[in-house]
Amino acid sequence: MDLIDLRSDTLTRLQPKDLLNINYDYISDDCYDEDRYVKMLEFKIADLFGKESALFMPSGTMSNQIGLNVLSNPGDELITEAGYHVCFFESSQTSALSGLVINNVRSKHGILTTEDVLNAINNKARWSDLYATPKIISIESSINTYGGLVFPLDEICHLKMLCNKKNMHLFLDGARVLNACIAIGISPDKYTEHVDILNICLSKGIGAPFGSLLVGRKTDIDKAKKVRKWYGGALHQSGLMAAIALNKLKDYSARLENDNMNAQYLGAICSQYCQLTHPVETNIVMIKSRNADNLVRKLKTYGVLATAWTSNTVRFVTSSNINKEMLTRLKSIFEKIHKYKEFI
Repeated sequence: MDLIDLRSDTLTRLQPKDLLNINYDYISDDCYDEDRYVKMLEFKIADLFGKESALFMPSGTMSNQIGLNVLSNPGDELITEAGYHVCFFESSQTSALSGLVINNVRSKHGILTTEDVLNAINNKARWSDLYATPKIISIESSINTYGGLVFPLDEICHLKMLCNKKNMHLFLDGARVLNACIAIGISPDKYTEHVDILNICLSKGIGAPFGSLLVGRKTDIDKAKKVRKWYGGALHQSGLMAAIALNKLKDYSARLENDNMNAQYLGAICSQYCQLTHPVETNIVMIKSRNADNLVRKLKTYGVLATAWTSNTVRFVTSSNINKEMLTRLKSIFEKIHKYKEFI
């Protein structure tokens, strides 16, 4: 029986069709600015999000970190939600690599609001320019730690207006931003119109095997290219990975819509046996558990792989690895596990 792997959408696998129609003559050295597939991918993503430029990166963390770096100077302040990736997973990098002071907020429902940001600004000493200057508001969509919630477009607009008043920048960690756009039926360029720089991860929702892109103004992306070189992220013959990503992007909308729908189905199954931590909006489902580690181990004995996100939270992520038949099987597994009250 095949494993039902719901740990992450980064675990998607290459298919033979992903390698079709690749012209290997296009693959050259991107450090010499000569790889045609990398150029095509960067142009495609910049156009998709209505931005001037984009830069191919080895990872989402590097893309986030370089994006924050080009928007700030050492000692500047970053305001974000405590559960967002740049704080939850990247607080050390954010401080060490760019010298940013992280002012993190615990929001009410996982959405960083203008009220949250103003409180974060006003709750610290601001009467002298000798102190940290708030320079970046960092948001996330979809929001991983909060069950894949979509960051509301209205709130993005409000935060941008606040940025304009406070001489700040708005950064979006959009690792799964296309899942968010599909969920609310809005084009990527419209959704990110008011964002200064964003990161999009190719190896998550898109299902490519490698890479992320940083997207924004040409002047910022030119700076980012230099920082990428400093960080050791400039790649030579990266065109093969770019070509595969371009193939994956051709039908991304239908695939991500299917991932989101499968998550809705999974959420409906889970809610019969346990409590969801948040409404299911994209391709992430999170449930509460008395002992997340034990539940994950128990599920594994039935051939289901999941992630113990915290001690009392289990995360499931749908992807192109998952179909409805697998999720129907999962229902019978939950039925068996439900009697073990120590798990759920």
